[in-house]
Amino acid sequence: MSHLLPQKPHVDRPDPDSRVVTLDDEDADEIFATLGSDISRAVLAELHRNPATQSELAERVDTSIQNVGYHVEQLLGAGLVTVVDQWYSQKGVEMDVFAPAEVPLVLVAGGHERTVTVQNNTSSSKVDGLANGDD
Repeated sequence: MSHLLPQKPHVDRPDPDSRVVTLDDEDADEIFATLGSDISRAVLAELHRNPATQSELAERVDTSIQNVGYHVEQLLGAGLVTVVDQWYSQKGVEMDVFAPAEVPLVLVAGGHERTVTVQNNTSSSKVDGLANGDD
């Protein structure tokens, strides 16, 4: 059967610019509160694998669509995810498609000097070294 509305067109992922958040950033409380939930972390991890609608996320993380909807709203509010497209269900209902706002997200426990170092070093070994206290 042919559909008039595209159900799952290709979704472009956000630019791969990293977001570095330190413990003293003004939005750190909201980010850490949001990431304190197992479901929010699972949803964010799934979105890093592939952009998805709320119904797809509910299936992937094995929870209700209402629960996913709540956590997606929290992730949106914290600036961790964004709407990247709209798809249509088989019934013609428009559904938002979500993806991570930045890839990767780097959480740094340290001052401004560490943040600048992390932003200037994009290799994972440099970030791992900072996380272990190496310079």
